[in-house]
Amino acid sequence: MDILNLIKIIAAIISLILAFTVGIIVLRLNPDNWLNRWFFLFFISTALGFLFYTIYHSIYSGSYSKDSDIIIPLMITAQVFFNFITVSLVMTVLIIEKYKKVAMSLKYLGTLFALFIIMSIGYFILPPTLNEEDYLNDEIINTETEFGVQFLANALRIALFAYVVYKYVIITRKIEIETKRRVQWFFMGIVLAIIGLIINLIGTIIFEIAALVIIDVGMVLIFKGFLI
Repeated sequence: MDILNLIKIIAAIISLILAFTVGIIVLRLNPDNWLNRWFFLFFISTALGFLFYTIYHSIYSGSYSKDSDIIIPLMITAQVFFNFITVSLVMTVLIIEKYKKVAMSLKYLGTLFALFIIMSIGYFILPPTLNEEDYLNDEIINTETEFGVQFLANALRIALFAYVVYKYVIITRKIEIETKRRVQWFFMGIVLAIIGLIINLIGTIIFEIAALVIIDVGMVLIFKGFLI
């Protein structure tokens, strides 16, 4: 296996362990609080996304058709969990800004789940493919997604990420000082996590490794906000 590909897999494993651990701790700090619950879903979605990401990047038997049949469903599953990350982040904003009753209404939650379906459905209609040249020549698992599917999913992800960042900026200007410190840590962590997720879209191994490191730092900063 290519050394950079091995480093990428190791970095993904570290990310999923960190996300899973932090998610469980955040939920246990206040399991009845919906802010904690949505951040838990953010961390767990991240962990599960990286779990499937790690699994399908580790598969290589030498049989392109056989491995492709396994890798592609795993890749789609990982992307579905990554799409749910955006839903979770937007819900954290809504919980802070509009409180549980309003945030959990059909108007907001229903809209987000509709966007989630739109982001994800293209992967099932036009499934990605496994890059045969990289697989056979370099033993690297590299999937390719139809441009339209990738563009739609990434455009919605970036739009929702931008909304989250904008809303957290507004929220930090309005809230009281004690709560403000916590939200500022949330904001810094979310910004780093989003930067990492966007860098990961570039697709080259070096950028993917850098993205995983940035995402890990972001998750730690978010967790620090819960400890205040």
